[in-house]
This record gives sequence, C-alpha cells and structure tokens, in this order.
Amino acid sequence: MFGQNIPLNRDLQIEYQLQQKEQLPLSTTAMSPWVLQVPDSIEKTQGSWLKRKLFNEHLLGVSEGDVWLTIDPLINLQAGMDRISKTKTWTNTRGFIIKGKIGEKVTFESTFQENQASLTPYLYDFAFKYRIIPGSGRLHGYNGGNIFDYSQSTGYVDYTPNKHFDFQLGNGKHFIGEGYRSLFLSDESFSYPYLRITTSFWHLKYTNLYTQFQDLRKNVVDTNYYRKKYSTMHLLSWDVTKNFNITFFESVVWNAGDSLAPRGFDVNYLNPVIFSRPVEFSLGSPDNELMGFMSSYRLNRTTIYGQVMLDEFRLKDVMKGNGMWANKQAFQIGVKSYEPFKIKGLYVLAEYNTARPYTYSHANRITNWGHYNQPLAHPLGANFKEGVFQIRYQRDRWIGNITVVTAMYGLDMNNNNYGKDIFQSYYTAVQFYGNRTGQGLHTTLFYSESELRYVINKKMHLEAVGRMLYRNEKNSQWTRKDNEFTLGLRTNVFNRYGAF
Repeated sequence: MFGQNIPLNRDLQIEYQLQQKEQLPLSTTAMSPWVLQVPDSIEKTQGSWLKRKLFNEHLLGVSEGDVWLTIDPLINLQAGMDRISKTKTWTNTRGFIIKGKIGEKVTFESTFQENQASLTPYLYDFAFKYRIIPGSGRLHGYNGGNIFDYSQSTGYVDYTPNKHFDFQLGNGKHFIGEGYRSLFLSDESFSYPYLRITTSFWHLKYTNLYTQFQDLRKNVVDTNYYRKKYSTMHLLSWDVTKNFNITFFESVVWNAGDSLAPRGFDVNYLNPVIFSRPVEFSLGSPDNELMGFMSSYRLNRTTIYGQVMLDEFRLKDVMKGNGMWANKQAFQIGVKSYEPFKIKGLYVLAEYNTARPYTYSHANRITNWGHYNQPLAHPLGANFKEGVFQIRYQRDRWIGNITVVTAMYGLDMNNNNYGKDIFQSYYTAVQFYGNRTGQGLHTTLFYSESELRYVINKKMHLEAVGRMLYRNEKNSQWTRKDNEFTLGLRTNVFNRYGAF
C-alpha cells in the first residue's frame, strides 16, 4: 500500500465512495484530490493480450520490488452537433498518464494532453472572448473559425515520510469542499504550480497550499511574459465526531511584481500557522485576503454541507442592510446521498450557491481571486444565485448521469460594473450603497446535461459515452439557446467544464 492521488474527478470520487463499506473521514474529503493508500500490485487477468488490455488492464504495467509503474492513454474522441445552430462539434484529444512509486514513500504522476476541438456556440463565444478553453488552458495556433488548438500537462511528486506528514510538489488543480461547486477553490480554471503540505494528527488535518497563478495580460515592463501572482492557503479541518466536521479556510494573494519592482514569493507568508491577516496588516500591504468556514454533517450515507466565504465583511453595514459594495460574501448549502432509500448504485445531490456583487474582486485585477481569465472559485464569478441538482445511477459497467443547473445573475450593462466580473476593480462599483445580488442586466440560465456511459476499461477509466446538452440563457435584451448531442470514446479522469 502507498499514498497516491485519487483523480480529481467527481464521477470517480462518487464511485469510490459507493464501493466503500464506510465513507472516508470528512477531513479527508474536505480537499481534493484525495491522497489515499492504494494497492501496490498490478492485477493480471485472464484472456488474450488484446482482450486484457482493452477491457481489464493498464496498457503498460510494471511491479517489481520497490518499483510500481503504469502507463495509459488519455483520449477524448467525440463528435456531435448543436441542433439549434446546426454547428458540427467535435473533440480530438491524445495524450498519456503515467503513475508510479519508488520505494515505500515516494509516488509520482505525469499527464499530457494535446487537443483540437470545434465547440458548441456558447463555448465558442467564451473561448473567442477570453482566449482560453474553460479549465483547459490558453489557445495556440488559433487562426479564426471554430477550430481551437490547446494543450495541458499536469504532474506531481509526493513524499510521505510517515503517517503524520505528506509533501506534494506539482502542477495541477485542487478543490475545497463537499459540493458540486466550491466557493473557496475549485478546479474550474487552468492548472498551476503548487506545493502542498498536509499534516494529520488526532482528529485534525491541516493543509498548507502555496501556489503561483497567472493573469493573462502582458506585463507592462516585461512584455514577453504574463503577469504572475502568488497565494498562500491554509485549511484546518477538524472531525469533531466521526460524522461532524468543521473546517476553517484562509488565503492571501499578492502581485509578484516585475523586473523593475520584483517581489516574488513573500517570505512573510511562508509561515505555516494560520491567520495571515495579522501578517498582512503588519506589512501595510495591498494584498488580498479571503477567509471562510465550512461544515458537514453525515447521517448514515447522507451528508449535509455548507460554506461561508468572507471576502470583506462590515458588521455595521450588514446590520443596517444598506447594500454597501464592500460587504462581499458567498454562501453554500447542500445535501448529497450515496444509495438513498437503499438503492444500490444511486447518488443524488442538491445544492444552492450565492455570491454578492464584487465578491472575489480586488482593487487591482492582478490581486483578485482569479487565474488564467477564470475565477478560482465559482465559474459564475459573483453577483449570482444558483441551484444545482445531480442524479447518478450505476449498474455494473453502465452509468447514467443527469445534471441540472439553474441560475440568476446580473450582467454589466452601459459600461457599468455591476459586480459579476471579478476581473474588474471594485473601485469601479456602480454605487457605494444599495447593491443587491442580481443587479445589472437581470439574466437567467437553465443548463442540463444528460449522459449514458459504458465503462470499457476500469483501470484506464476508458468509456463510451452518449451525451445531450441543453442550455438557455436569456434576459430582456437577448436569448441564447444551445442543444448539443455527442457520441464518443474518452478517458474519464478529469472533470469537464462547461456547466455555466
């Protein structure tokens, strides 16, 4: 047995929990990817080489002494059509994933993907506007039209010296929370370099996460480089009882500077002890601090969970209810259940999220809570209310999944900042008082995605999939609808991004 990341994939996490007689500790599932003890053997199955590799085994696998290594393909070959615009859509992804261990304390993983895609209209508009594919990186070789070329690589090296400490250095993503969305840190944006230190003792799990993010605007001084910023995050998770957890979160993000005024990684934020706010105040700095709390309670196989994010909080103005722009908070409440009513293979989730205008924004765009032109928390940014419903059923290798998202938000209009776009300075707020969630161009969104999948190879997570997407976004000025059908073959180890 050795420690290894369980892929940051909702579907695989659900399947893992469904297979366990007892669910994982809540302090373990508070932050993904989970680092768990997994078997160090490579299973051999019966049948011809082609049958074994296609249906039951890793493409390549080595297990000798202290060395364990697997190599598998990463593919996503899908084709479809948007029935409303008559746009032909397709995805062509080729890549690989390597996993392994050396000795009893070191594990590693490396992935690479090269992609070309023709997107459904709403994703095409997003990619054209922001020059990125949601969650998958910057466009390159783009010459217009509806064909986009992009790539992504991730990887880590993990060192576990004993049962109390785990050190992981890599380039990847994280997700904090129990829900479909996170109001702290999600994996909706692009991967980033990080150092993650996890300390476990008694009923506590304490995580330090040091990261480097990027703003996709050229540096004024170093015009060949995108602007960088750093962040330090602390997550203290306490299993008060086996079924009740309280978790405290804080982060601080700061501008890395440039060649004329370099700052780099501020050693003041290397302090592994929580409560960075006093450090920030002592520096007299313009850095951006966020704090939050989350809790979860589990009854049998049903979990009730919630999050509170405090970007800025002024109690006097909250009590007055005057809608001051600087009262920037976000809230989540949800419930999820594994095998409710004792229906084997069933999973359901219902969740509500909301964020006040200007939450996650900052005085300067470079110090907001964003990365690679996307929010680091909820993909809708701020100034929204949202409901999420998900139902998933698995029987043998067949999986059916339905996800429904309904949302209301206020878009900017007449060149005014109404608080949804976190990449605008909060100094441009449309008004000082009287701000309300949904202000601006009142817009509603209905999004549904249905999938029927057959798992071809459980080791590779290779599956055949049929998918239907329907999206309706409308306000008083326009209505946009998308209705896409696709069929394909894919390796399901990463979350897919588009439910916004």
